[in-house]
Amino acid sequence: MSRLFSFLTIGFILHLASISIEAQITEGIIVYDVKINLHSMLPEDMEAMKASIPEFQSQKKELLFNRNASLFRDYEDPGGSGRGRWFTMGAREIHHQNLSEQTYTVQRAILNDDYLIEEEVEWHSWNLTGRSEMIAGKFCQLAYRMDEKDSTMIEVWFTPEIPLAIGPDNFFGLPGAVLMAVINYNERIYIATEILSESVPDSRVQAPSRGKKVTSEEFDEVQEEMMEQFRSRMGGGQGRRR
Repeated sequence: MSRLFSFLTIGFILHLASISIEAQITEGIIVYDVKINLHSMLPEDMEAMKASIPEFQSQKKELLFNRNASLFRDYEDPGGSGRGRWFTMGAREIHHQNLSEQTYTVQRAILNDDYLIEEEVEWHSWNLTGRSEMIAGKFCQLAYRMDEKDSTMIEVWFTPEIPLAIGPDNFFGLPGAVLMAVINYNERIYIATEILSESVPDSRVQAPSRGKKVTSEEFDEVQEEMMEQFRSRMGGGQGRRR
């Protein structure tokens, strides 16, 4: 296994060396299509609601980035038509990564309340597979890991052609931008559909500051309480989410 890993690592490094500096992108915008399995977000005791909503829902998101920071948010139509609205059981979110200070900030909203989570970037160990694919016109490598907290399987495709440790949501920390992420075998899929190389000043990638400051654990408690209230109104009883 160690020889295979070394071989894959050497092959990846050689490919990095083959990419000219001029071809690399260090600031711009990546547009993603995010597909979420809504049924998987509902507890088993809400079968009636599952029948009333589509199984999958898609939304456009965008990742603005430069050498200093990245900002992942709802897609903003440059034509001025505003952001698309969609049905979701999750919270509205803005993710900010400060590449210089290694900090990570998330603004999340439940109903009309905003919450702010500020943490240090948590680095994870990724397994390289040696598989490669072209995504949005960029050469990508496949890596994966299992989240130790909740046993979530995370597969990502990252590109050295954007040599920054960035990605959608909190899927980053690799030697290149993540252009595709598959969570728990298609419960959620993020895939880049467009990459724009353009100037992105620091003023466009500032960390969100609105909301009540909480820890990740405190936010999870608030979200679970909201779900319990929702289930009660829907007549779902007190069963908890899987």
